[in-house]
Amino acid sequence: MKKLIIMLIGAAALCSCGTGKKVDASKAILGDWEIVEAGGHAVETGFDKATISFDANGDVNGCTSINRFFGSYKIKGDALEFGNIGLTKMMGPTPETERAVVDGLNTGVKVKFEDKDNAVVLSKDGAEVLKLKRTELKEEENRGTPVESAGEPVAADRPAAVVE
Repeated sequence: MKKLIIMLIGAAALCSCGTGKKVDASKAILGDWEIVEAGGHAVETGFDKATISFDANGDVNGCTSINRFFGSYKIKGDALEFGNIGLTKMMGPTPETERAVVDGLNTGVKVKFEDKDNAVVLSKDGAEVLKLKRTELKEEENRGTPVESAGEPVAADRPAAVVE
């Protein structure tokens, strides 16, 4: 009888280990994030910090450390899909960081939350392409004017200003 009680207590303890709250990614992703790692490397600051912001309307914008970007995103469960991304076209001091951030936006298909302030964007094969840390951006940060749509048409409700 003692063995049965011990086994039942052990089974109850094991079953209770995985009952933590599941994160609602569509709500957890909202807000401003600093990109602290891209392509497996620490992000260098160029003209600005590398950042990304997600809003409840499905809009995304940020800074690659040199250029500003904007676009759309969808999230369902932990699946993350970026729509057409527009990007300004300036040269700057951290092109490797910019390339890694843009690659992360192009290959990211899943988001995993380590806690409420830390997230990882994963590629199709599970590689970490972007590591994010929640931050509060100042109003003037991350609000650049889009000038190019990365070769894709800009949505009619979000026209880009072309600067030559």
